[in-house]
Amino acid sequence: MAKADKKDRRAEYYWSQVKKHGEKYPTFNWPSVEVLLNLVYTYDVVSGHMAQQTSPFGITKAGFSVLMILSRSQSKACKQNEISQLLLVSRANITGLVDSLVRTGLVERTNDPHDRRVNMVRILPKGEKLLEGLLPGYYRHVHDICSVFTAAEKKTLNDLLTRLRNRTGEIKG
Repeated sequence: MAKADKKDRRAEYYWSQVKKHGEKYPTFNWPSVEVLLNLVYTYDVVSGHMAQQTSPFGITKAGFSVLMILSRSQSKACKQNEISQLLLVSRANITGLVDSLVRTGLVERTNDPHDRRVNMVRILPKGEKLLEGLLPGYYRHVHDICSVFTAAEKKTLNDLLTRLRNRTGEIKG
């Protein structure tokens, strides 16, 4: 187990309690459970830390993700349902998320000229300007976080995570 933040008691709790209670089940495999606990715990810590990078710009992680998707799109616009499919964060309420970005003047929503039932979302200059101000520090921060790994370790970790994600998609219910 990696060293945890003194204020964050999750590692101590999960590593002691889950292992102790899980051992009563014949299918319990501590190394597998430990991998998933570490993955989820690390995601939560890193995600929260990265949210601190976007919050001074008045934007959530989900809003940041939408702006990044739109800014990387060739036309600077996407169908709203496509954005929902591409988000790396919760897709629970894409309409509410886009509404909040519209209210702040970062994006606009229009009807698709080919299908009026479809909403298009386009990044506005204010959204592009926000990203231009945010991204240099954001990418520097991402690099700083990952600087504990060598290039070879980053490749190995990426390969392992891809295998885990693919295996998860193969397993039925």
